Amino acid sequence: TLCHDERLEPFSSCYVCIVEVEGMRGHQPACSTHIKEGMKVVTDNEPIRQSRQMALELMLSNHYADCLGPCKQTCPAGVDVQGYIALIEKRLYSDAVALIKETNPLPAICGRVCVRPCEVACRRNLLDESAPVGIDYLKRFASDFDLDSPDKFVPEIKPSTGKKVAVIGAGPGGLSAGHFLQIEGHQVDIFEAAPQSGGWLRYGIPEYRLPNDILDKEVKNITDLGVNIFYNQKLGENLSYQELKDKYDAVVLTIGSQIGTGVGCEGDDAENVFSGIDFLKNMEMTGQRYDFHGKSIAVIGGGNTAMDCCRTSLRCKADNVYVIYRRTEKEMPANPIEIHESKLEGVEYLFLTLPKKINKNKKGEVESVTCIKMKLGEPDASGRRRPVPIEGSEFELKVDYVLAAIGQKTDVNFLGDINANTKGDKLEVNKWADIDADRETLQTGIPSVFAAGDGVTGPATIIEAIAQAKIASNSAHQYLLGEEIKPLKQPFISRRNNFRTQAQEDYQDLFQVQEREEMPVLRADQRMNFNEVELGYADEEVAIHETQRCLECGCTAFFNCDLQKYSTEYNADQKGFAGEFNEYAVDFRHPYIEIDNNKCILCSRCIRICRDVVGANALGLVNRGFETFVAPSMGEALQDTNCESCGMCISTCPTGAITENVLFKPGPVQTTPSEAICNYCSIGCSITLNQVNGFVMSVSGNKGVVNQQGNICRYPRFGYAYLNDKSRIGSPLKKINGKFKEISFEEAFKLIVERINAVKPDENSFFAGARLTNEEMYLIQKLARAAVATGNIGSFHYLTRGDGYRFNHQQNAPFDSIRKAGKIFLIGTDINMDHAVAGFMVNNARAKEGIPVILVTNKKESSMTHKVDKVINVKSYYYFIKAVNHYLLTFGLENDLFLRDRVIGQNEYRLQLLEEDFATLVSNAGVLPKVIREFVEEYNNEMNAIAIFSEKEITSNSSLELFNLAMITGKLGKTANGLITLKEKNNSQGLFDMGISRRTGVGGIPIDDEAYVMKLKEVWNVKDIPGIVADCLILKLSKKKMKNLFIFGEDPVGCDTTQTYSSLIKQIPFIVVQDYFITDTAKEADLILPASFPTEIGGTFSNTQKAILEFEPVLPSRIEISSIMQFIELLKGFGLNDLENRDDVFGEIIRLLPHVEEDQPEERLTMVYTGQDNPNRSFDYGCDYLVKRFEEEFEERLRV
Repeated sequence: TLCHDERLEPFSSCYVCIVEVEGMRGHQPACSTHIKEGMKVVTDNEPIRQSRQMALELMLSNHYADCLGPCKQTCPAGVDVQGYIALIEKRLYSDAVALIKETNPLPAICGRVCVRPCEVACRRNLLDESAPVGIDYLKRFASDFDLDSPDKFVPEIKPSTGKKVAVIGAGPGGLSAGHFLQIEGHQVDIFEAAPQSGGWLRYGIPEYRLPNDILDKEVKNITDLGVNIFYNQKLGENLSYQELKDKYDAVVLTIGSQIGTGVGCEGDDAENVFSGIDFLKNMEMTGQRYDFHGKSIAVIGGGNTAMDCCRTSLRCKADNVYVIYRRTEKEMPANPIEIHESKLEGVEYLFLTLPKKINKNKKGEVESVTCIKMKLGEPDASGRRRPVPIEGSEFELKVDYVLAAIGQKTDVNFLGDINANTKGDKLEVNKWADIDADRETLQTGIPSVFAAGDGVTGPATIIEAIAQAKIASNSAHQYLLGEEIKPLKQPFISRRNNFRTQAQEDYQDLFQVQEREEMPVLRADQRMNFNEVELGYADEEVAIHETQRCLECGCTAFFNCDLQKYSTEYNADQKGFAGEFNEYAVDFRHPYIEIDNNKCILCSRCIRICRDVVGANALGLVNRGFETFVAPSMGEALQDTNCESCGMCISTCPTGAITENVLFKPGPVQTTPSEAICNYCSIGCSITLNQVNGFVMSVSGNKGVVNQQGNICRYPRFGYAYLNDKSRIGSPLKKINGKFKEISFEEAFKLIVERINAVKPDENSFFAGARLTNEEMYLIQKLARAAVATGNIGSFHYLTRGDGYRFNHQQNAPFDSIRKAGKIFLIGTDINMDHAVAGFMVNNARAKEGIPVILVTNKKESSMTHKVDKVINVKSYYYFIKAVNHYLLTFGLENDLFLRDRVIGQNEYRLQLLEEDFATLVSNAGVLPKVIREFVEEYNNEMNAIAIFSEKEITSNSSLELFNLAMITGKLGKTANGLITLKEKNNSQGLFDMGISRRTGVGGIPIDDEAYVMKLKEVWNVKDIPGIVADCLILKLSKKKMKNLFIFGEDPVGCDTTQTYSSLIKQIPFIVVQDYFITDTAKEADLILPASFPTEIGGTFSNTQKAILEFEPVLPSRIEISSIMQFIELLKGFGLNDLENRDDVFGEIIRLLPHVEEDQPEERLTMVYTGQDNPNRSFDYGCDYLVKRFEEEFEERLRV
């Protein structure tokens, strides 16, 4: 179905899911028909399929959009032009070649000599530039790069089928057939009549256009796959069909069409009259060039062979070369570039001229050509205007040679041999003397024989021969596997041209003017040789610039479009209900989301997910009936509505109507989905990186442990640009005279060890960021404690913020209990922006289950105001919560049973809190007493109350008081009750779990616990473990007690809200920073180490509820030594040699984590009284450069 999303209630708008239900009239939409006991449902029969087809065709009749660009549709081989251009733009040249070779195994050749129908169809031609994208030049650029690459693309070969195929002819069709069949697991042997491979590529195209070394490299790529080529083997002469029958399971005939035709006028039997193809072929076969010194040459014809003949004649030193063509230049079938280049080289053209007679001298040699002038009459069968002779216009042209380039014929002299060795079946030719084969499968009259290329079609183009080889190979493959031979099912393709022909006015003013990058060529006076004329793009930047000219006509959602998939399945015809249609301008105003109503099918999924899950209500339907379309609220730009830029609308769109507005060339490219865990906030969402060889094209949601519906927020969906950033640090950098210089890892490790050994252990300090994996954090604290013997370990993320966050993961309500709550209290969180996936759960519970949501906020304008049922504005969260606790205890409203059984310290807490003045607490909270009373009643009286708060806004002491509140009311840890803590970073909890603390070790165990210390010594094989560090690390920094500072994965200088701590950091004598990019902190370092992305090394994160989320490496490493191995190597530098890889690290962590017995009694909770608030959040963005980078970019792009 097109309108249904399992995250939403059924809508029944598309009717693609209709079924028959016994006892019900007509067809019923399955998505909204309730199941009943005994119901009998028919899901598939011809009437159902016809109805589904009609539903699709009605939608398609107003679907003014292109599934594919005209370039791909026009290419005979269906090469994905837009796709490989997008890959070239990303410098993924071998991947571009891989995409091309799916349908064209000879890209470097075609990049030089293809006739480029794609460029004729390119819509850049409709702009004022009147120049298409340099498609062929880009293909050549990528292919040449790949040919010379040590890591060039090599297709995967399937396991051997044990079948053998003989291919006759090593031209473009034969080579292509060899490629396609070999990679399917069949053994291919090619038999070639000539002494070398290439066919017309070698013997018909001069080297100044196609150098033999390029041809040889392309051929070698095919033979390297296992294809054999046997030369000087001509079928019907020294190669018998009987031999082939005996040795091979199938035969593919790719014989070409290489017999030249004469001029077709009186005297064309004169000496020195040659067919053009013989002229070209003889020179390559013999290796001898013709000597045309002092001679005049007439070339008859207007195709590409004529161009090759005339330009080759000049290189054979001819004095004069004439091209005689009976129509105008406009009608010439030759490539316009070839015509242009020939004129530069000195070829003269006689248009609207027809050779009437070739005049001979006494020796029977050509002396002159009598020609007659022509004029254009009415169009003939080809659509071109027919040339008509002009009476009395004859003239004589003195020439010494005539080259006829006006046509070719197929040589089928093997026909008798094949039929003589075949019983019952027969190989035949058609009326044009070409091989007769089924046009759709290219199977001949003999079931095991297939044919492709010019031998079937008559003389055509290289790309057409390649296209036919693909068809014949597919049919041969089916035959070899014993399958029914049938053409590949063609996918449904929506076309704008099905509605009306595209015109210049459709594209004017929509695109920037970008002049075409011209191909560098040899100067005309340097060309009188056979050196390649076209030199190729000068560098990558030229090619990248040319890729920007692509107008991206094809739909980027092509491979994920449900409309296209179902239209293919049900054989829908876009013209089935042709008539009136709507046309819309694409809305690019939002920097991350683009809306193309031309592709919209009015399923309203985007509107419903925005309303029912996100709660933004940013989209709606405008107008009614046929004029209806989707638009942002009130007709504003999307960013000017309540849109939260989460991208959930993108995730639900079944077509390409709402897509990501990316800064790179998108392209409809097949990507590799790679599962990962989001490394922004602490919820721990499972995500999918849709990548091509390490370049992430998009990020989508994946159904995970926490985000069970696959929802994700703006951070992973749009915040992945850093993964593709080329400015990443790749090697260690040492600061020398104020400038960074690359050094080796060996030098970097040696320097670190030397600097550590040069100072006292306590003069070293180690800081780990909350974005790191548990394994990295563990190694950092092990490096500090076991190797350096210091307990100076911490994280700037939590520095100066107190201890209240340390235990707030305890007894948290699971995320999936949100939908079971009776009321939800949001206390100090813009959950929709900072932890949106949890926000989606809250809003969906409110929209779907009717659960009331109460917001407590200190913001005058909270982004959550319109998504809740009640707002309580406070001045201080801390005093508000304490006032609530005070009120509960004063009036005896506490859950005494829960406190007695589960809690210790409640009496001390009660005495200390009740000594405080309630009126003062209320005043400091900034509310009236009745607000406290009403909140107490709502919260305490609700059987299933869940309070959600964020560490970003709630101080650590406020966090402790919230836990006190949950314990006083007896809600903590109960089903659909209690608290949900939202930490700032993906592994904030890991900092506590992995011992990134001066007081606790792995598992949060105090570092002075004797049993734990003994275990550490045993596991680490060390004699001593440094104890608890009494002084706060910031105090040590301020007292200048640190000589060496090591910062891993944090940017305290760039994220410092007060600029206080930046100055303290800068005064440290020796600073080591490990990060992905040159951050503000890294700029202050003396040594920078490159860091690995989590997606490159794998590992685990601990989410905000202490769930261990494991993920594997899915992106190729961009640095020589990964972060994990850097730490392991540094440990070895201090004699700690017990770890070799990440698995060893994880195993060691497991050994040190506290073991919990199944029958262990429930842990008693502790109430902690806080005397005052501690609002000391010193660093924004979780002290993470990646968050800072994305949020600043996000705000800037929205502002623009």
